[in-house]
Amino acid sequence: MAALDFGARRRQTSAAALVFSSIAVIGALGAVVVTGFDVARFERDNATLPPPSPEQAARYAPLARTNWRIAHANLEARLKQASPLELGAVWSTRTGRICGLVNGRGSFGGLTAMARFYTVDQQPVFHRDIDHLSFQHAWFQCRRDPYVMLNQGTMEPGFCGTELGRRRCYAVKNGVRVE
Repeated sequence: MAALDFGARRRQTSAAALVFSSIAVIGALGAVVVTGFDVARFERDNATLPPPSPEQAARYAPLARTNWRIAHANLEARLKQASPLELGAVWSTRTGRICGLVNGRGSFGGLTAMARFYTVDQQPVFHRDIDHLSFQHAWFQCRRDPYVMLNQGTMEPGFCGTELGRRRCYAVKNGVRVE
């Protein structure tokens, strides 16, 4: 009799284990499906926005260039440059914000590196001006929306993005790029 009880109990335990493992598998599959939809929604919501149509670009470009002239003057005044600024890529977003990279001189007169900036009311904002997360969020929005390109240039921040840095960081020796 004890052997029969042991066998029945074993079958019950196996059935319970099978039910619980089936529930776990179904739950895991559900989590994968839900997570997959969340990733897809995140990618859709954060993808680069489409470029303007030719008509939109023709209509918006003059306003963007006017905003850039004002922002460029404010950028020069802010960085107090005697020589022209070395600019990387600069563009305007759909909202009129100017975003880009600039290489300026430090307080001792030496060139620094390509630094990211964006404008608020035509005034340049740099990373050191506000807290890290606020700047990164605004810069992320800039990168998503290069609506009107105002200056073709590098998108690489730091020393290697500068003209001097490109010569030093990416020197070519015997036809081979050396980093």
